[in-house]
Amino acid sequence: MRVFAGALLALFATGPDLAGAGSLAVTLDAHPAPKSCAVVSTATIVAYDATTAREVAYRFVRSDGTSSPTGRIAFSGEGAVAQSVRDTWTPRGTPAWVSLEIVAPQRIRSRRVAVASRC
Repeated sequence: MRVFAGALLALFATGPDLAGAGSLAVTLDAHPAPKSCAVVSTATIVAYDATTAREVAYRFVRSDGTSSPTGRIAFSGEGAVAQSVRDTWTPRGTPAWVSLEIVAPQRIRSRRVAVASRC
């Protein structure tokens, strides 16, 4: 059920498709952390027909010029396989936004999501 929900999220995601993504899709959401100046970003990466195991390297890219450390997740399985990744950061300056960049197996970036910090 979780894989199906992830695939539906990727299918109905707003914003432009990832150019050249081939068999990958990304949805991204960002919201203020409770009782904090931080912002929590959650991305769902969906790999389609990952019958051969493969690794995806990703990072969160932010409007203040910083990025998260590069993370890696492995995909394998038939159909759509979804995994969620998360990042927390404190925006510096305005207007703040975040996007998810897949750096391997090919470099592609999701749409920018505007974020509102409480501070």
